[in-house]
Amino acid sequence: PKHDFTTYCHLKTILFLGRIFFMANQVLVNIKTSKGTWETTFQKSTRIKDVILGSRMHFRLPKEANLVLCKQESPHADFDLDRALVNYNVIDGDVLLLKEV
Repeated sequence: PKHDFTTYCHLKTILFLGRIFFMANQVLVNIKTSKGTWETTFQKSTRIKDVILGSRMHFRLPKEANLVLCKQESPHADFDLDRALVNYNVIDGDVLLLKEV
């Protein structure tokens, strides 16, 4: 029936728009450490401390390590743990340095 096709088209449109919205809220970053680089995606609203936690787990870094995150081009401007990636205008492809202090 025609009705089913219309419903199907509406659903496809909603899913497509949902995917665009989802992608618009995500950012692809390269987390660089002494152990290598990890290309990964985070929500733009992710807090810095959660990016560090995810990176700590990925690279299997010790819990005792006191880690900070910053942009590669400004290595002395450490990000505030309670702020989000979006607060630092992090964009797709940015290299973020994860370093021990």
